[in-house]
Amino acid sequence: MKDILLILQVFLLVFFARAEFRFNENGEFTIVQLTDLHCGEDEKSDMKTQEFEREFLKKIKPDLVIISGDGVSGYTGYQLNLFTDDGFFETTWRKFTDPLAELEIPYAFTLGNHDAKADLNATEITWLDQTHPFSVRKNSTGIPDTMNYYIQVYSSKKKEKLALNIWLFDSGSIGCAGHEDSWGCIEQEQIEWYNKESRKIREKHGRNVHHVAFFHIPIPEFVFLADHGEIYGAAKVPICCPHFNTGFFDHVKKNGDITGMFVGHDHHNDFGGWYKGIELVYGRKSGYGSYGDTVGARVIKFKEKVNILGQVKVTREHYVIYDNDTIKETKEMRIKEGPKQGFCPTCDEKTFRQVRQAGVFDYLLTAIEVIFGAILLRFLYLVLKNVKSGKMNFKTKENIKEGLKKILLNNQA
Repeated sequence: MKDILLILQVFLLVFFARAEFRFNENGEFTIVQLTDLHCGEDEKSDMKTQEFEREFLKKIKPDLVIISGDGVSGYTGYQLNLFTDDGFFETTWRKFTDPLAELEIPYAFTLGNHDAKADLNATEITWLDQTHPFSVRKNSTGIPDTMNYYIQVYSSKKKEKLALNIWLFDSGSIGCAGHEDSWGCIEQEQIEWYNKESRKIREKHGRNVHHVAFFHIPIPEFVFLADHGEIYGAAKVPICCPHFNTGFFDHVKKNGDITGMFVGHDHHNDFGGWYKGIELVYGRKSGYGSYGDTVGARVIKFKEKVNILGQVKVTREHYVIYDNDTIKETKEMRIKEGPKQGFCPTCDEKTFRQVRQAGVFDYLLTAIEVIFGAILLRFLYLVLKNVKSGKMNFKTKENIKEGLKKILLNNQA
């Protein structure tokens, strides 16, 4: 009987309790943004990443964790960096999602440019992620079979009031609007979906809803901010953004909803700032795989209050906490030093992607396996033939060595 009740409790927790979020009784809602965990490169790094994740989340106790891409280093799911290792993604995905299950913390995941490089594509990853008991994707509104969706958080002050809307977008990997030498981007189909859903939310809940967005690859406006605006935080490397601008930022401005965009991708950056009324913010690299030794996470705290007009107003504050427990709260604004970047760079992975998509490496591997198999079978056939005829025996090591030597040299003993 106890087992049945436990199963029922877990079922209700997974399929119903996680379908709706709400600010707590203190009017607070906390998100931890993890980004660029890069699990799968080596066991030591993965263990460190898991330990950091566990300890960090135990201390912060967030209401929701958002993983904004590159949870997995998909390129290490290849043998000799060329060939797909079946089962790699699921095994590695479990490394960064298991701690969330252990701590019973709901999470939202969207893809980075490296997640879908191994044995699962973006659609298959979406299906897999929905099997996790604490993934919110299955209970969220989104584009079917993708990691484009949104999560709604309701007020604790007015139970029927939507207070916070959290958007997640899959910014792709390589290629943008037909430009194959570009980093990925938020494409027109996604923008059309966002416009449609944004309108629905306005019509149902009004304009007094706090909106934020999470995706992996920064949009070109991050360059405009860094070159011409004031920023806070670390801006140590160029911004790797799509060099074709799909206009996502302009659509956000027109809709007048999203006021903060949080990204990852460039491991040495964690800067932020305001550009045309929208806060553009990097997360902090959260794993020990890949490049970049400074590891931490961004904590985003939302606070709701009811104003004198009876309206629910939400504000946010955020800061980075490093793996040594140092908290980076300062928002001292400054002009970025050094030369201006000016544009988004081209992507240097085009050739690899084209060859990979053509299946050349997979065909090559198959050919090698067939040839090696044929050689091995021929060798075993000759060994058995010579043993049967009495020309080779296994009485001493010298007999074995001499017989094998003859086979290898002239295929006869």
